[in-house]
Amino acid sequence: MSRKRDQRDHSAARRRLAKERGWTYTDWHPERLQLCAGPLGVDAGKAMAVDAVSGTLDSHWFSVFDCVTDDPSAARTVYLVQLPAVLPLVAVSRHSLAVDTMVPLLKRLVSERPDRHLYEIGDPVYDAVHVVESVDPETAARLLTPAVRGFADDRRWLQWQVEGGYLFYAEPPGPRRGKNDDAHAILTELRSLVDLVEVMDPGLWGEVADADPGVGDGRTGAEEAAGDAEGGMADAVGGAVSDAVPSAGAQSAPGPGSGPSAMARGGPAHTGVYPKGTLPSGFEAWSVRLPDAVVAAPVVCAGTVYVNCSDGRCYALDAMTGAARWSFDAVGALKETPAVADGTVYVVGESGVLYAVGAADGRERWRQRVGHSGAPVVADGLLYVVHHPANLLRDASRIRALDAATGEERWERQLPDGSAAAAAVADGRVYVQGARAQLTAFDAVSGEELWHQGSIASQLSCCTPSVAGGMVCAGTGTGQLCAYDAATGEQLWGAQAAGVVDSTPALTEGLVFVGDSHGGVYAVDGNDGGLLWHLPNRYGASSPAICGSSGWIVSTKYGRRLFKISLSDGVVLWRHALDARGTGPVYADGVVYVGTHAGTVLAVDAETGRKPARARRNLRV
Repeated sequence: MSRKRDQRDHSAARRRLAKERGWTYTDWHPERLQLCAGPLGVDAGKAMAVDAVSGTLDSHWFSVFDCVTDDPSAARTVYLVQLPAVLPLVAVSRHSLAVDTMVPLLKRLVSERPDRHLYEIGDPVYDAVHVVESVDPETAARLLTPAVRGFADDRRWLQWQVEGGYLFYAEPPGPRRGKNDDAHAILTELRSLVDLVEVMDPGLWGEVADADPGVGDGRTGAEEAAGDAEGGMADAVGGAVSDAVPSAGAQSAPGPGSGPSAMARGGPAHTGVYPKGTLPSGFEAWSVRLPDAVVAAPVVCAGTVYVNCSDGRCYALDAMTGAARWSFDAVGALKETPAVADGTVYVVGESGVLYAVGAADGRERWRQRVGHSGAPVVADGLLYVVHHPANLLRDASRIRALDAATGEERWERQLPDGSAAAAAVADGRVYVQGARAQLTAFDAVSGEELWHQGSIASQLSCCTPSVAGGMVCAGTGTGQLCAYDAATGEQLWGAQAAGVVDSTPALTEGLVFVGDSHGGVYAVDGNDGGLLWHLPNRYGASSPAICGSSGWIVSTKYGRRLFKISLSDGVVLWRHALDARGTGPVYADGVVYVGTHAGTVLAVDAETGRKPARARRNLRV
């Protein structure tokens, strides 16, 4: 009974996804399996393609379905994205385990097949973990450009292939996800596969690049018509998604410095300090429910709250009432805080695409593939993103500086190790902490490395640095809070917390405030790291938001309470219960905003913490 109920829920989630996106849902589709039974290694007569969702994304036809057999544990989600032209087989397998035995064995098996060729690109690092099987080495060489290799590896795919008119990818077999996780995964992988097609060499498509998109896709005439119609609908669903080139009449991006800005932790230096503001006349606390979890703190700019949601949309809400102004569909879960500067909102999602969206209307201005990255940071007309590799402790990261108005790359630098943090920018320098707590400073304009503070820590560090008063502060996976000279990188002091320090320290007037994973909140002297006070909580605390003599944190078990505290002694001034684990708090104009994993966005009076007078309402866009 439980298995049948899970199947019904799973199918209902697929139907809901298709309806929301303007795509087509089919509960059983045998023709789909005929296209990929070979790559899946299944008997087309004994397996089934079920819960199929089909449509178009950026003019690329696709189909996503589950391949099921008699063994429930062998179920696999399969993705097909149509190519602009027919290509011979090129299959790419990536292996991270047993490379000394598995990869040589697989290479030998390929070489022994009379109709197949083993292709190697000549890069020892790549060839050591990849097996490329092809019937046409020349096509494999043209296909596996550095852009394609870098993009595909960034997605952590184990195997993908092109054959005939399709790009094919099947997730590893295993139990089906819950309804929310399934939708997130489909949108993220689908966006990535479509983008993979677009980074391939255009010369591969020859003269058929503008051919009828229905050619060779295995659809019936009725399916083609339905798919094309649904694809047209998809362009109008869920907000302002457009092509990379702005449509006619789109608002032009203003120049650097022409408008207000807001981003993670209060600004590019991530100090967590917010300017004093006055509560708007007539303000009443409000609470709205978004369709999915909010796992990154919102930002507030010029009377608008910008919230990234796990449903793949960025929402713009009226800061006074919570009413929706617009939503932008990024097609893939959004789990990093957006950045707002000069009338543009910058959003990066799990699909690895960075979008620039008009702050007033939610219309896309440009997009750029940056890979899975931390929260974007904007300063002096440049946009900084830190790439997060698939294996943080093994693979290296990179930082990129883009022109904030156009998305054009200004510079890119490789980091000494992986990174799970965002950049901090202050006084013409960019600071990035690595996964092993290494800290590096770059010139913000040229990208020249200015200094590097090494580390041999084995525990993962995910803390984004903060900068103020010539000092850089960052926490580590070992529970240390360290301060460095911002100009030279010399360590000034270190302090020890009870738990992991992943939350960004807040800095103000020679004081440092930080929350850890299971010790609570600490206030230390910015001159020597001496402990001033400690507000204990065995469940840890978020990064504090600071304004004047007060601070706001999210703490208690599962992060279900919002606190106001006195910065002078850590005394709790008020507390407010949340409906689920909360994000870090944000202060603006006398109001504190917080999101929760239940999808709630809450706005309360920063002084009193007074609850909303009416019940939470669902958002209507």
